[in-house]
Amino acid sequence: MSSNRQFGSARLARTGDRMILAVALVIAAAIAAMVAFSLLAAERVDQASRDRWNELMLDSLNRRAGDLQRDLASFAHWDESVLRTAYFLDVDWVHDNFGRWLHDTQGHDRSYVVLETGLGYASVNGSMIAVDIAPFDAKAMTPLVRGVGAAFMEQAAQVAAATRSGERPRELSPVFRAGYMRVEGRPALVGAISITPDYGRVVSPTRVPPIAVTVVFLDTDFLGDLIAELHVAAPAITSEPPDERRQAVLIPFHDGDIAPAWLSWMPENPGAALLRALLPALLGAAVLLLAAAIIILWYARRATQELAKSEALASRLAYVDSLCGLANRAMLMRALRDRLVRVGPGNRLAIFFLDLDGFKDVNDTLGHHVGDLLLAEIGSRLGALALPSLLASRFGGDEFVLLASVGPDNHEVEAIGAVVLDAIRRPAQIAGQILVISGTIGATIAPDHGTEARELIRLADIAVYRAKAEGRGSLRVFTPRMEREVVRRRDVELELKRALTTGELAVYYQPQFSNDGDVVVGFEALVRWLHPVQGLISPGEFIPIAEQSGLITELDMWVLRRVCEQARDWGDVKIAVNLSPVDFRMGNLADTVRRILHETGFPAERLEIEITENLLFGNQPEAFASLSALRNMGIRIALDDFGSGYSSLGYIRRFRVDTIKIDRSFIQNIGHTEDAAAIIDCVVRLARALAITVTAEGVETREQLRYLQSVGCHYVQGFLLAAPVPLSGVDRYLERVARGESLPVSRSQLR
Repeated sequence: MSSNRQFGSARLARTGDRMILAVALVIAAAIAAMVAFSLLAAERVDQASRDRWNELMLDSLNRRAGDLQRDLASFAHWDESVLRTAYFLDVDWVHDNFGRWLHDTQGHDRSYVVLETGLGYASVNGSMIAVDIAPFDAKAMTPLVRGVGAAFMEQAAQVAAATRSGERPRELSPVFRAGYMRVEGRPALVGAISITPDYGRVVSPTRVPPIAVTVVFLDTDFLGDLIAELHVAAPAITSEPPDERRQAVLIPFHDGDIAPAWLSWMPENPGAALLRALLPALLGAAVLLLAAAIIILWYARRATQELAKSEALASRLAYVDSLCGLANRAMLMRALRDRLVRVGPGNRLAIFFLDLDGFKDVNDTLGHHVGDLLLAEIGSRLGALALPSLLASRFGGDEFVLLASVGPDNHEVEAIGAVVLDAIRRPAQIAGQILVISGTIGATIAPDHGTEARELIRLADIAVYRAKAEGRGSLRVFTPRMEREVVRRRDVELELKRALTTGELAVYYQPQFSNDGDVVVGFEALVRWLHPVQGLISPGEFIPIAEQSGLITELDMWVLRRVCEQARDWGDVKIAVNLSPVDFRMGNLADTVRRILHETGFPAERLEIEITENLLFGNQPEAFASLSALRNMGIRIALDDFGSGYSSLGYIRRFRVDTIKIDRSFIQNIGHTEDAAAIIDCVVRLARALAITVTAEGVETREQLRYLQSVGCHYVQGFLLAAPVPLSGVDRYLERVARGESLPVSRSQLR
């Protein structure tokens, strides 16, 4: 009996040993497979990264060729350029407005003007060179120049033939050609454009016009621009293939006979870097897993029954949200990973990220208890949606994620989103109150946007952010551009914080004229950001980011202080400064403005604050209180972009403004749509009846100016009359204020 027990014990021991060995072998095989898969995945990631960077580099090179047309067009498509080159060659003027201007502002290395008789003007590194000693690689650049001339003559012949046949004469457009080539043996980007007028026929179409040529060598400055744009490491231009450690693309020379050159850089190799970072952890985890498996085997039999009994309860506690009754985040991720395995071109999976709009206000005003009841109601509605294959889950807070199988048509995604949003919008009776909220949805689709669960949810969250920025209560499907905008927005925010202290910001002033277009009546202050690397960053890009990040108040107060300091001694001329609706959330806005005026000595009567209609919309008491305090100080109030938002006579009557600025969208449509002219006429009549002055902004044509004069608009501003100018350019307009005289508007001012 004892031997039998010993034999049984030994057999059990051997069985246990065999089980441990089997588990060890399985884990070893799994580790080997994991390592092999990691190596393969790293290689594929690296290859995908190299392919993507090749496309980015070639796209950047091709786009730079297109950018030359923009650089040259401002000079070539200008009547003054025709007069200064076709009729007589004014080399000093050409140098100031072409050669030196392109070098100083755009970094062009060489600039030429080629006439029918030969080279007429040359500039090297921003310095004018005599044409008889100027370096001009005729063998490389002459075919490009002749191509432009031939194309222009062909166009002129077509226009002449059309005119003879009775058609309305057409303008001759500039002809542009660009390409990569070797100039004096060095790789370079060369562009050429015919110099033709804006309007009218100033030069004979039977002659080849002067041709502007520019050269940008692919040198250190060119590579520096690449680093700033794409953040590549150690770029270089070589005439020999680079070594295997570097990634490279061929320079796309326009002529296949040109000796090749390569643009190379140090690749990122994200797959290999990730593998190096994770491999030690994976190996350590595998060892721990093996040890844990051995220990677990000793207790597996005894724990089996207990685990079976508690499995059902644990499953519910682990995968169901106790507040809403929906699947929780753990269940969502589990279901999402399971479904992602089965996705394909004909069986796609849509991930909807739902964020409730205004839920924080419910918590703040009615309490968290009411907020919890509202979340439970929303969860009940989502769980009751009669949509096939739908899984609704609470992701956290007031965020929900829904999964639904969809076909190849994106309209099905939009239809499901509409059903979800309609369910959210229905009024809910919570704690004796009727609550109405809306939701915003961002959606991603697998496999279109990827097959990794967390990444798909992250991209859907980005789409929600974009949807909220464009207007809540809607659905937006993710596009790669949204992610780039998020990254760009973060970078601009960080750079703007730095720019506020480093002097990169400047104030430009756009003159405002009486309706005859002659007398300057004031200036509008506009902030400009001259980034040391990226150049001029549009206010339309960094102002919204400043408003979202909370930097707008600091920025606006900086502009106001700088304007008061600079314009203090400009006589009685009025200065308009824009303030954001965010500024009026300050409890001490009026005190801050009063302190700035006192410290700078600027008269309040000369200051005009421009506000938008969004400030008045919503009947905010603090906004009206601040506006009243500003008016009591003697500051004028202007309602900017009138007609573009929530214009209301009620708001204007409740808080009387001094000036209405008609939105530029109406001005641009004068002569194109009948309703634009009718609306402008009504606005002017209304303003005159209320003794409010009217300013039209965005005036760009004489037709627009004549119409505004005819309806009795008081003041006008726009590029037709004057572009925004830096402080150094204000003096000539201040002279017009003093003399009441008119200054000619030159093309260089408009540029």
